[in-house]
Amino acid sequence: MVQRIIDPGNATAAVDQISISVLPTKTREFGFVPDLAKCMPGDLVLFRDAAPSRASQLIARAQSGAGFASEHSAWTHAAIFLYEDFVVEAVPRHGVRTRTLYSDIPQRILRGRRKSGLADTDRYQIALRALRMLGTRYATISAFKMGLRMATGLWDANGSFESQSSIICSKVYFDAYADITRAFLRNCPVGDAVLPAHLSATPDLEDVEVGWLQLT
Repeated sequence: MVQRIIDPGNATAAVDQISISVLPTKTREFGFVPDLAKCMPGDLVLFRDAAPSRASQLIARAQSGAGFASEHSAWTHAAIFLYEDFVVEAVPRHGVRTRTLYSDIPQRILRGRRKSGLADTDRYQIALRALRMLGTRYATISAFKMGLRMATGLWDANGSFESQSSIICSKVYFDAYADITRAFLRNCPVGDAVLPAHLSATPDLEDVEVGWLQLT
């Protein structure tokens, strides 16, 4: 599978220009942003650090220990694209929230994925379904238990790690997609332990080609 990534290292190959009034300081200084007009509501966005942090390294190592190839285990976070530059995601401490993707530039490498053939109404409903999770707390203990099981080779893809009151990042997309389409993504467990690596590896999603724009 050839992955189409949004890599800040390739930003100098920008195909057009854009003017944006409000941006994070680091992004403004970098001088480039992804062409997010190529994204659609309900798209999956995967993340990995350009310079992996200790936490990212541990997540990637745990996913690798669960049997994922490096091209999939490297993706350590997931979110759902909403509109313009905003996504909804689940993160420790804050739980499910919305924020701008521009805050990831240039520190993170991104990858957009989508299910082809979905009606626009379904795409919007996936995004809206994810928004209904706002305020849900992050499943910190569940994520810790999953990490231990993966790292020690005791991974059980059908293990139930989460309750209705908590969620991890990759489940935000998986649950919203399943609720709206009434279908499950291939190679993703129906249980509670869907990981970013599952969403990277599933053949049911296609990568989105997103170029770079130079700031003016």
